[in-house]
Amino acid sequence: MKKRIVIFEPSGLRISVSQESSFLEAVRSVGLHLPSDCGGGGTCGKCSIVLRPAPEPTSIDEKYLSSNHLAQGFRLACQHRVKFDTRAVIPEPRRKAKILIDGLSRLESWEPDSGYEGQFGIAIDLGTTTIVAYLLALDSGIQVSQLASLNPQVIFGEDVISRITHAVREEHGSSDLKNKVVEEIDSLIESLVDVSKIILERISRISIVGNTAMHHLLLGADVKSLGVSPYEPTIRESIVTSSSELGLNSKHNIEIYLPPNIAGFVGGDTVGFILSQRLDLTEQIIVGIDIGTNGEIVLSNRGDLSCCSAAAGPAFEGATIRYGMRGQDGAIEHVAIEDLEKPPEITVIGDVTPRGICGSAIVDTVSEMRRMGIIDKSGRLQKISSRISEDGDFGLSYLLVEVPSKSLKISFNQKDVRQVQLAKAAINSGVSLLLQEADIRVKEIDSVMLAGAFGSYIRPESALGIGLLPPVDKELIGQVGNAAGEGAKALLLSSQARKIASDLVSKIKYIELASHDDFQSIFLKSTSFP
Repeated sequence: MKKRIVIFEPSGLRISVSQESSFLEAVRSVGLHLPSDCGGGGTCGKCSIVLRPAPEPTSIDEKYLSSNHLAQGFRLACQHRVKFDTRAVIPEPRRKAKILIDGLSRLESWEPDSGYEGQFGIAIDLGTTTIVAYLLALDSGIQVSQLASLNPQVIFGEDVISRITHAVREEHGSSDLKNKVVEEIDSLIESLVDVSKIILERISRISIVGNTAMHHLLLGADVKSLGVSPYEPTIRESIVTSSSELGLNSKHNIEIYLPPNIAGFVGGDTVGFILSQRLDLTEQIIVGIDIGTNGEIVLSNRGDLSCCSAAAGPAFEGATIRYGMRGQDGAIEHVAIEDLEKPPEITVIGDVTPRGICGSAIVDTVSEMRRMGIIDKSGRLQKISSRISEDGDFGLSYLLVEVPSKSLKISFNQKDVRQVQLAKAAINSGVSLLLQEADIRVKEIDSVMLAGAFGSYIRPESALGIGLLPPVDKELIGQVGNAAGEGAKALLLSSQARKIASDLVSKIKYIELASHDDFQSIFLKSTSFP
């Protein structure tokens, strides 16, 4: 097979690939990041690059790219094979995404194990989108530093299903995914050691929490069963391994601990959430929600635990929204509509020119559009303002902000609203079914805990406004930060926490939403807005 050269700008990297390779595969091969929310399936429109010379646009290019961009040579990298030597321009990201990490802290509720005087450990929250790592002194529990980065597996897809598909279908798919995340963990460890001015040999323990798919992909375990019903994990029990067995660069042996998994899509991160909030000991009725592409929901009925996984999809991370983006510089993060004919009030991360809209603003926008009557209870847009216009295949569209300097009009259209409806219905129906199974009414709920980055940045009133959360008083909603990360710290420091984690898993009732008799009817009802 004849080889072709691709030169990437502005990095200057070059690669020789076969003519059957797509430009997206070429990008992945040199380790550059290009958004590909659908994993190369041609359904998200995010992997645009400039090709010189530019091939004829496909119908998929024309669907997602403007005529102006097409004329400039923009094409979707997943849609074109490398038929000739090409220069490919990939814009460099301006800044890392806005990632939730907590400040310096000390864990008071867990007694650190003895015998680790002068030693350090690293607690890792291995998320689908982000990885957060915390460096702690093992003898005192004092947190020394923390760092975060995007999970590099995103080049194989934003959601776990895309990554599972890559692992199963591609010849080296599993090792591709494992190697990417191991390299990133190595980099985080090196940076933590460097910034904290300690030597690597003083790192004795690492704990890692993540959902079941992230857990399996890190270990190189078979994920085929996670992709088909009944979505069973290959590994359920806790794992104690070593840095060398995991493939980390450390020359000395570091103990690696991963807590047990609860079910196919509910893993050690949920165990960490439960531990950090001691939901197993509470005398209250608490609903805990970690809203993400794969949302995890826990119900504590005065210490009796049940949980489920709600496939919300990546809408709240901007992936299926036309002008959606992650929470980084240029992302609109909050929206308020006070006048139908005037531009809404917006705040932008980094106080720079807006480039798109991130999850917290997506929830704000839909809530405000509903409050102002722009969308009705069914989610249909109403043409009641001059800021609302027809937008081709996207249906009616509400103009958020116009950026003349970039010839950009950031809007929110009918298809975007439908994506939010599906996402919020998944979370809401999960909560409803957990309450139903426990015979609990909404008015009996004592607290709703929102965990994770998204849960910490959204406005509770907006989440209530779209029906994302059960209709409780706003005062009952608490934002608890990176609860999974706090659980990872407990599991790093304490053998007692590890024992409790193992005991907990056997007592948690897992409810598979897809197979529940009432799921479809509750889901359809949940797509409506309050």
